[in-house]
Amino acid sequence: MTPISPQDGTPAAKPLTRVPQPRGVPEMTTSAMEAFVCLADTCPDTCCRDWAVPIDRADLERMTTAMSTTPEGRERLVRLVVIGRPSRGSDALAQINLGEDGGCPMLEADQRCGVHATLGEPALTTACSIFPRTALAVADHLEVGGSLGCPEVARLMLLSERPPRLQAATKPMLPRAYVGKTISADAADAYAHHFLEVRAALLACFQSGRDLGVGLAVAADFAARVEEFFHAGTREFDGAQRPFSTRRLRAEIDATAGEMSATALASDLTALDVSGEATTGVIAGFLLERRQLPHGRRFAELLEQVFSPFMPGEPAATELWRVYAQRRAALHTRAGARLDRIFGNYCQHFLLRNPFTDAPTLLEYLYRLGVHVGAVRLLTVLHPDLEALLAAAPDETADAQTVERVAIHVAQTFTKAISHHPEYLVAALHQPRPPSFGRLVLLAKFL
Repeated sequence: MTPISPQDGTPAAKPLTRVPQPRGVPEMTTSAMEAFVCLADTCPDTCCRDWAVPIDRADLERMTTAMSTTPEGRERLVRLVVIGRPSRGSDALAQINLGEDGGCPMLEADQRCGVHATLGEPALTTACSIFPRTALAVADHLEVGGSLGCPEVARLMLLSERPPRLQAATKPMLPRAYVGKTISADAADAYAHHFLEVRAALLACFQSGRDLGVGLAVAADFAARVEEFFHAGTREFDGAQRPFSTRRLRAEIDATAGEMSATALASDLTALDVSGEATTGVIAGFLLERRQLPHGRRFAELLEQVFSPFMPGEPAATELWRVYAQRRAALHTRAGARLDRIFGNYCQHFLLRNPFTDAPTLLEYLYRLGVHVGAVRLLTVLHPDLEALLAAAPDETADAQTVERVAIHVAQTFTKAISHHPEYLVAALHQPRPPSFGRLVLLAKFL
């Protein structure tokens, strides 16, 4: 398989550090993030390993001030920071110097941070202080979310009995003032101006109890209907056109919310007789290409576990699809409701965690979502532990525990290896032509 470019030899990165900005606004968050507590030394996959950590000017000044007060601190600073080696495309001045084993040199034998233990939170980089929390400034509030790259966030988010919903935080959610991304408040930017109502419409597509593929098809149908006039840089809302385009957008949102449309799409999707072979090949290639860049041991082991039965060589899409489709159907009978809830939570978390304004169109945004959830589902369904589950006699309790454990492990490992490597995602998801409604329907059929 031809390696994807660009390749700069850097490991995946934690969210890019930006200069923190004080925000005197209310914080919104989810119940999962309210309940989150770092597992510290008991974490199965510490965030202090396999991730490059960028350091901007404010971080460097803060760390230098805090760590230069003692000989031990100065020695740690020299071991910790490499000046002038940030990831490509970053405005950082430096980055953490990871050891040969992929771990931070300040990671102690008990898996705790030596800098935090000796010098406290002020000496940490913003990325280290904030992670796994994320902060999105929207309108008059700050949305504090979390990364599924953290095992505990993945567990809390994916196993929640209820879909993730934003609510007023009952306590301060961030250890320091920080904003990671901001949704433009410029009324002339219609794509951002209607962010909250459009995101709410997309979230409703994946409402609890709805088949995952149908949810993606409903969202794709909405995206296709508004693509002509609602996209990044649109001028359809300028001047006298604004009220007409606004009513048109809201009419499409209302139409999407109706069950009649969802029922028709579900019927069409069921009747669609098409092999998922091509989609399986795309998703498998997306996963296997990640091996061309530095990656952690857990990700390598996961790919080996899942794809080794289809080796040597690159796995044939035909066989992958045959086995996947067969196991997917069997798992639906054994643990369908539980898997639907996990993957439904995954999709809704993606919609909250990744603003659609990051993509030029809603169709392209949903294509990214479809590939992500498709990859996590493929790795989960083909995991050998679920093959063993299907070979054993049904046991509701044991089945549930196995399904949950595998899905959390896959989602967390995938997120840490792929979702935090923006250069890889840009290259791997680049399409010669913009994603179409038809391609999203094929993804929906795969799910």
